[in-house]
Amino acid sequence: LPQWVNVMKTGGVWQSSCSSQADIKGQQGCDRRKTFRPEPHVELKQQEEKEEHQGAAEMESLKTDMEMLYPEITVEVGRVTFGEENRRKMTDSYLKRTENSKIIRATCALLNSGGGVIKAEIGDKTYSYRCHGLGQDLETSFQKLLPSGSQKYLDYMQQGHNLLIFVKSWSPDVFSLPLRICSLRSNLYQRAVTSTINLSASSALELLREKQSRSQRGRSRVKELHAQKVLDRNIQEEEDMRMSALEFFKKDTFMYKEKLNFTESTHVEFKRFTTKKIVPRIKEMLPHYVSAFANTLGGYLIIGVDDKSKEVFGCKIEKVNPDLLKKEIENCIEKLPTFHFCCEKPKVNFTTKILNVYQKGVLYSYVCVVRVEPFCCVVFTEAPDSWIMRDNAVTRLMAEPWVAMMLDIQSGEGARRLFCDDPSLIAFPCTRAARNGNFIVLAYEEGVLSLQTGKPIVPWLDSFLLMMWQEYLQYAFVHVSNLLLSLEFSVTQEEIQFKPESLCKKLFSDHKGLEELMKMQIYPCSQGIVIFSRSWASDVGLRKEQNVLCDALLIAVNSPLVLYTIFIDPTWMGGLAYARSTAHQLKQKLGTVGGYTGKVCVLPRLIHLPSRQCRPGEIPVHYPQSYRLANEDEMEDLLQALIVVLLGSRSLLSDQLGFEFFNLLIAEQCELLSESLQETRELFIHCLPGTRKTALAIKIMEKIKDLFHCKPKEILYVCESDSLKDYVVQQTTCQAVTQKTFMQGEFLKIKHIVMDETENFCSKYGDWYMKARSITHPKVKGAGSENLHHGILWLFLDPFQVHHADINGLPPPSAQFPRKTVSSGIHCALEIAMVMKEEMKRIQENPPSNMSPETLALFREAAFKEAMCAQALPGVCETKTNLTTEQMVKYVAERCHSLFQCGYLPKDIAILCRRGEDRGRYELALLKAMELIETGGATEVVFSQAADVLGSHIVLDSIQQFSGLKRSIVFGLSPECALLEEFHKLCFASRAIKHLYLLYEKRADF
Repeated sequence: LPQWVNVMKTGGVWQSSCSSQADIKGQQGCDRRKTFRPEPHVELKQQEEKEEHQGAAEMESLKTDMEMLYPEITVEVGRVTFGEENRRKMTDSYLKRTENSKIIRATCALLNSGGGVIKAEIGDKTYSYRCHGLGQDLETSFQKLLPSGSQKYLDYMQQGHNLLIFVKSWSPDVFSLPLRICSLRSNLYQRAVTSTINLSASSALELLREKQSRSQRGRSRVKELHAQKVLDRNIQEEEDMRMSALEFFKKDTFMYKEKLNFTESTHVEFKRFTTKKIVPRIKEMLPHYVSAFANTLGGYLIIGVDDKSKEVFGCKIEKVNPDLLKKEIENCIEKLPTFHFCCEKPKVNFTTKILNVYQKGVLYSYVCVVRVEPFCCVVFTEAPDSWIMRDNAVTRLMAEPWVAMMLDIQSGEGARRLFCDDPSLIAFPCTRAARNGNFIVLAYEEGVLSLQTGKPIVPWLDSFLLMMWQEYLQYAFVHVSNLLLSLEFSVTQEEIQFKPESLCKKLFSDHKGLEELMKMQIYPCSQGIVIFSRSWASDVGLRKEQNVLCDALLIAVNSPLVLYTIFIDPTWMGGLAYARSTAHQLKQKLGTVGGYTGKVCVLPRLIHLPSRQCRPGEIPVHYPQSYRLANEDEMEDLLQALIVVLLGSRSLLSDQLGFEFFNLLIAEQCELLSESLQETRELFIHCLPGTRKTALAIKIMEKIKDLFHCKPKEILYVCESDSLKDYVVQQTTCQAVTQKTFMQGEFLKIKHIVMDETENFCSKYGDWYMKARSITHPKVKGAGSENLHHGILWLFLDPFQVHHADINGLPPPSAQFPRKTVSSGIHCALEIAMVMKEEMKRIQENPPSNMSPETLALFREAAFKEAMCAQALPGVCETKTNLTTEQMVKYVAERCHSLFQCGYLPKDIAILCRRGEDRGRYELALLKAMELIETGGATEVVFSQAADVLGSHIVLDSIQQFSGLKRSIVFGLSPECALLEEFHKLCFASRAIKHLYLLYEKRADF
């Protein structure tokens, strides 16, 4: 595989006085007519080439400073002269350009790599940043790199004899084209009449989008360069010049100083060289014109014609070997980088022709014409002048990843369009891989880009996948404010809050003095929040450290973010590296995943708990004032970014956020569903596993009450089990009964009925469906028809979770109309949703005899997969097979103990048995196993039944009794594996939100 990103080896340090936005012909202070002068000074050119190679070697030596204690990428650029006067008086122009180039490229690399710090040793010992400033050439370079204002990204701080430049991560301007990467020069050229322009980043993005769009429409193939004759001689246009150039190209000989009847245009460029070293000059300027013509409908580069007089001079025969020249041109053009959107991937199409020039009948010179055809995609002169950090070095991006970043291939749809034939490569595996920390690598083989699993070969692939993950969390951005309120993440004036409460309570009870220690550490901050975690490193994708008791993140007004790492072992020597790497990773995630665009830093603090003190001289780092959270608005913005980061992790707080996030999505789903209440009084609602139909049913009852101005006693909820009925009674003011009670009672005041779990109703108590219909759609006395506009009868069912084979009393599937299918909201962890998807797929492929084709057709794998990727969050799913009863209960006890240590509570857990009779057998064994596990101050374990699902104890019951109910963590216990067990696997999964543990006794045959 060719490297996509290479440290600069041939790029040099040449710096033009022209703006990078409009290269070589169109800016004030530059030669507007020519980029490359006809008669350059050879000595100067040789000196520039020498400087170029020296500068490239120095760029290779730009490494990160591993000694600095900032939790940042820190690039050391060596000794630099600073100050307006000092830089103006510099006599060594090469040194001045080199210093400028080092700093500007390091800045570009840090902008594209999540930000960092540039460390420069100050050359003048009397220098003062406050008195002398930076230097005009440096300020100008920063302004060219950051036209919207360098102050948004850069801060400067002098520390002794070092000047530190703090670089914020690059963020696209929302008011203009979304440039996803910062670049010094695109090195994509186009023609603008007679000018050859190095496109600005925004212009390059427009060109790339245009070429991409043509490729998507199947129009990437371009016509060869054929001029059309203008029929009316009274009309002159550019096509005339192209036609004249074609006629010129067809000739073989010319007379010396023969005057041409056409001039330069968009498609014609004249060049004349009088220097002895013609071939090097042609090789120097050729890439610019080939790129420009190829990207602008083709053209002719005519070497040997004066652009002012339009006379043919040619290149003297003693200075040029025609065959060698043609070979050099061919080699030069074949080396030009290209990027393809099309499948054909042709090379640059060009023709080189040598024309003879005669003086007085004697061969005097040669004219060289390079005809460049329009290119299907884009041609670069060289790799873009854009930089990132790779392997602790300032590294140049190659064309392929640069285009990918420019075109926002971070989005799933963008990657699907550009890199994938199979949409599922992006729609599911990429997001799953990103969440699991197993990255997808873009491979380049034989001209074809593809996605492969593996370790990222360039750092920006981390951002690539995290941005893709961010796209699938788009709903989170809509709801983050509500999530903040749901978890009481509000900023108060009174005191700092400690969150999450359950973990804090556990830590403070197990480790006396920790609460007072933290209050002392965060003083004098009084407005903000401290978020505890057993391991912030694990939360942001790093390895958990066993020596760390916990981490605590301070987010407070008028303070930078501070990450406190509390450890107990005084001999632990890895604390500093752990704290720095965790702080840096968290900062990176806030930008790449959370979308935070402000200036942010995370200061690490190591605290030894018994001594209650930071280690002396631990991390003496200082940041500019702009890196503090100035007010409540900035703090709220950062908290919103942090929520998005946490939603993509696995932790207690992530689970709490995920639970509230799913509740918000259910409310959103209910709003859509309730739009049918007015016109659809009777409705069969088919809900696939994972869609939380009971929660939907409860919210629909509230909608009915508000819409029809009903009293709670006029709305009836009917379900199968007592446990579900008891749960609903605690969730709503409406009446709730079981099917059995419904068939036995009279409900004279009821106007509206919502029925849940109807797939498991039975007909032994009578025709429940007709009774419900007679209540909501009663016969009008004396009339022959029903009043169909009286009440609501909505029936919720999950046809994939039928507990028994008895007749349920529902109309046949073909008669269940009007009907709606809810499959777009999968409100559980991605890993759990995967289990449900595979089980429904298996049922669809091997259907039971009692399942109709209409029911099987409700599950569409592609749609379910899309819903998973749109809303599912990362979680845990583990399967253990061939366990003894002792092994099974020991696993549950140890896992519960681990969860309690992380702040989870018994009320988060349900242990479900496949059969009701198994509960008693497992209960005693579980209690014994729990007693053997040291709980470290945890509440004594008590088991309750499904009816107490809202209580504070672990639920231990059968999956049937837990039907319609949910808990964040579910253990599914099966005494044996049989064919019918597979249905129970789906039932276990549908009752879990973030954690699912499937445990099997004996042998498991899948």
